[in-house]
Amino acid sequence: MRKRIFGVVRVFVQLSMDYLISLIIFLLFIFLINEIQVQFIVWSLRSFINEITLYEKLSKRMFMRLILMHRQDILPEVATNVDVIAKNLKKSDDFARILRWIDEIINSFVIAPVTLDPTGVLQRLEHILDVRRSRLRNVARHIIPDAPEYVQRDLESALEAAAAIRYLWKITSHIYEIGYRTKNIYYLLQLKLLVPFLRELCLSYFDALKGFIEGVPIGDSVGALVALNFFGTEVDTDEELQVVFSSSEIYGRYVLAVKARGPGSEVGYPGRFLEKLLEKIGGGVNAIITVDAALRLESERSGRVDVGYGAAIGDPGPEKYRIESWSSKYKIPLFAIVIKENYVEALTPLNETLLQAVNKACDIVKKIIVEEVPEGGKVVILGIGNTVGVGNIPIPSESAE
Repeated sequence: MRKRIFGVVRVFVQLSMDYLISLIIFLLFIFLINEIQVQFIVWSLRSFINEITLYEKLSKRMFMRLILMHRQDILPEVATNVDVIAKNLKKSDDFARILRWIDEIINSFVIAPVTLDPTGVLQRLEHILDVRRSRLRNVARHIIPDAPEYVQRDLESALEAAAAIRYLWKITSHIYEIGYRTKNIYYLLQLKLLVPFLRELCLSYFDALKGFIEGVPIGDSVGALVALNFFGTEVDTDEELQVVFSSSEIYGRYVLAVKARGPGSEVGYPGRFLEKLLEKIGGGVNAIITVDAALRLESERSGRVDVGYGAAIGDPGPEKYRIESWSSKYKIPLFAIVIKENYVEALTPLNETLLQAVNKACDIVKKIIVEEVPEGGKVVILGIGNTVGVGNIPIPSESAE
């Protein structure tokens, strides 16, 4: 009997201990669940932070190759070993000066003008953007003074792409560090949800950087390619506004096509050019057609060409405002032709689908000219977008008369 009682007590104690241990584990899990979840999210985010840090460092090496190609004067004349070259470059005052310029640009920022009093806000914004562009242009000229002008333009855009990658790195590292330090799971979850988008955006900027260095057209160059198809035999250049333009006759209509000056990375000032043109001729234009790339929805396919009304231009505001103001002043119909693409395609080298869409856009432009402009009328075609890799030599058109 005593043995049976001892056996029951032993089983009871064992069950009690199991229950107590289970209860302790359960309570620890309840109190430490946030810490456990934070650690799992931190482990998953750490690889992404390392990845974007790698791209940030590689971006500097990418455009550094472009710089050294045109700055042979700072390279050792005899040394062939990479380690020796790197060691000598670190001692070079010119190379140190270049690194300071690069660091300035990729960490630069723009402060938006005050909007509490909206009067003249576009003029103030335009002034700030002009100062930024002028500084970027001067820095590129100082870095590679003997390089062709179009190469200096490519370096400008390469620096801007590197600055965008560095900004992504700063933002993601900032959110990660705050979330890790405060153990705030909701802060980390926000970053985790954005990781696929941020990774895709970082890769697209990195591909854009390679495109600028190699000087090849990107997705945003479709507007310039369409305008180039309407160039005549003679091409003029407006050095001040960094645009090229050419006139031709199509189906009895007079066409003036305008795009940024190539083949370097340049967007020009199409709004200022239109203002200058219409002031000079006092209106007298039957239609203005803007052609540009546009972000597509996921339900749309890349390369789709759509017709709209208004100014198809993605600038911060000043150039678009000028196009709208001067077209409305002279009551000139304003058409928009857009080629749909996603933001990755807009930044990366031009693909075959978008190249075929350029031909389709040209056909639609001709259709609008025939249907909306009377014979003997005048049309201005503004090819909007970055003209990197797009030259200024006219493309023969079989349908041009």
